[in-house]
Amino acid sequence: MAKYYITPTLLNSWQYNIKNGTLEDFIKVLNKEEFKPTESILKGFEYEKYMQENFEETLNGAYQVKVSKEYDDYLLYGIVDCLKGGIIYDYKYTKHYEVGKFFNNHQTLMYLEMIPEAKKMVYLITDKFVKEMPLSAPLNYEYCGEYEYKVGDVYREEYTKDMFPETIDSILHKFEQWLKQYNLFDLYTEKWKCKY
Repeated sequence: MAKYYITPTLLNSWQYNIKNGTLEDFIKVLNKEEFKPTESILKGFEYEKYMQENFEETLNGAYQVKVSKEYDDYLLYGIVDCLKGGIIYDYKYTKHYEVGKFFNNHQTLMYLEMIPEAKKMVYLITDKFVKEMPLSAPLNYEYCGEYEYKVGDVYREEYTKDMFPETIDSILHKFEQWLKQYNLFDLYTEKWKCKY
């Protein structure tokens, strides 16, 4: 039976903070500390909602699908933005897009591991997403009506499991060894313990 949760957010935070962040930032994630969502995160949620309601390819898919899989002592866990026709879709807003931006995202390999029948994972990405009041809205009061959205190009990144040189097993092994090296394994096992 699995003992500890592993989420894509946890692994991506670990990867980011090794390269760009600080150990203190990662410890906050390990401690599950509350944080105020950034403007980019909030815009990402709005973009996701917009795409679910308007993007033809993913209309009528299954949204916000909880997925999990036991893997040795770990329970891989995540929430898929959209699952349709054997394809995992993820909507991403980013301030700056470069081709291949999400190749090293641990979310890809984890979701393809948790949903083995999926053919591929597709990221639908934009770096331009604007929410505006319609021109007809009065300017002298707080607007509570429907907004208009302007979406720039929607870029696609498509991945299959065989494209990755690493496996979930090798990533989890590195993660565990790194936690032990920095004396953080006990903190992880305390905070990310499975509840059942």
